[in-house]
Amino acid sequence: KSNSKKKNKNKRSKGTSAHADTVNAGDTKPIWSTADECTHYAALGCHIANIARCRPASKSRSNRKFKCTTTASMSAYTCSEYRETYEIAMQQYPWLLGIERFDSSEYHPEDIENIPEVAMNDGEDEDDDMVLTLTNVTKNTTNICFVTVYDVDLCDANGNILKSGVASTTTPATHETTDDGDDNGKMDAKQNPSNSTTATKERKCTTFIIICPPQTFVHLCSLAPNQSQLSSTGKIPITSWSQVEIESDVQPWSFHPNIEDEHPYLLHFPFHAAGKEISEKATRTTYQCTQSEDGQLTHFFHGNFHAIDFACPIGTLLYSPVNGIVVDVHDRVDGEEMNGDSNKVEVSGIAASNMFHWNSLMIRVDDDAEKLKGKDATTAVSKDEPIDPLYVEFVHIESNSCVVQVGDVVQKGQLLCRSGSVGFSPEPHLHLAAYRSNGNDAATVRVRFEQVPSRVDSGESCSGRGTENEAANEGGIKEEKAVSFLPRTGGWY
Repeated sequence: KSNSKKKNKNKRSKGTSAHADTVNAGDTKPIWSTADECTHYAALGCHIANIARCRPASKSRSNRKFKCTTTASMSAYTCSEYRETYEIAMQQYPWLLGIERFDSSEYHPEDIENIPEVAMNDGEDEDDDMVLTLTNVTKNTTNICFVTVYDVDLCDANGNILKSGVASTTTPATHETTDDGDDNGKMDAKQNPSNSTTATKERKCTTFIIICPPQTFVHLCSLAPNQSQLSSTGKIPITSWSQVEIESDVQPWSFHPNIEDEHPYLLHFPFHAAGKEISEKATRTTYQCTQSEDGQLTHFFHGNFHAIDFACPIGTLLYSPVNGIVVDVHDRVDGEEMNGDSNKVEVSGIAASNMFHWNSLMIRVDDDAEKLKGKDATTAVSKDEPIDPLYVEFVHIESNSCVVQVGDVVQKGQLLCRSGSVGFSPEPHLHLAAYRSNGNDAATVRVRFEQVPSRVDSGESCSGRGTENEAANEGGIKEEKAVSFLPRTGGWY
């Protein structure tokens, strides 16, 4: 099977281009550095410290595009590597209170088993800082950790208040009754949105995203002094972490098995409707890539590594990037029950628990999609499966916005849905990911976008201000050839 894939790798099929290796850097504005990316998300309340990726590359490891490959980061650390990793991390993430190595010899075995993943130290004396510490006492497992702290101010190493963000819950549309008390069958809000109401609740919170090496304690923050909380009897001073709501999700780092895996199919830009020549208006509207492959916020594990995020307002029209058939649609509320009510809630913002609730739409790529009409899209049929399968997914889409359903055949540039901010989403954006299968544990694959010719002056194209598709002449009509581009974090496309 592996040899078969290698043989087909360089074959050109429908939807591919000889220029598939061409990268367009996008706008003339500089691409974000790692620090730029972390600063962007810190302003939204997400404080990132990917400590394991600070591990220095040894002479025995290949010097690749990524300074610290995921595979290398999973292997055992030497004492010197721990020390160097911590030093680099403290320079790169100066807001941290500190990092120290866990020494099992200092603890009784039964005590080690009881060390919590998120440790809360109230301080021995009244003047001591109340410190929040992330722990990883495993010997060889690197953990991905999301920790959210609600409703309080937190301080960094210099005593400055860390920027907080918001987590929101929205109850789904309820349906008004008529004056005579009849509910008229409770018409679906999608059919009659004017006859529905929603309620949104927002909570202040701060989230930490840490890739923590084994046998490591990470001192995240301290509780800002002189804070209180309301009770039935008035304001009560906060003197213990037990008074603060904290939620966390800690899992082993599921690294990507092949970060250079790339599919030859070229995607249509998802913000443009169908048309060989992109209009000048569409060309002038650009979207910033706020996270690309190997991103700092969430694009560091196998199911997200090659994903691309584009910031866009809620309600932005999204068009199909491929020809194919819709195999999965989730654009309904998918949150937890609220107060025992049968109605679900929609979640958004930076709460760690939002990682498990989102809206999405997935398409199986097939340029001969017309033959798929009438097929059962939810069942994998070997004779219908392309030689080099590809599945493309939109995530965080607006609830009740899909105009297609499972089984529909779609073409590039066809309207699918609207963008949203449902799930773990610091800001409204489109999360686009591609996979070689639609399995729940599928790893992502790199895909590039086709850059089509457009009738505009100055050599601009639908992907931003690039140099790969220069005007055929000074008159400004572009040469009739497609080139590809791979969005990079911070670029405009």
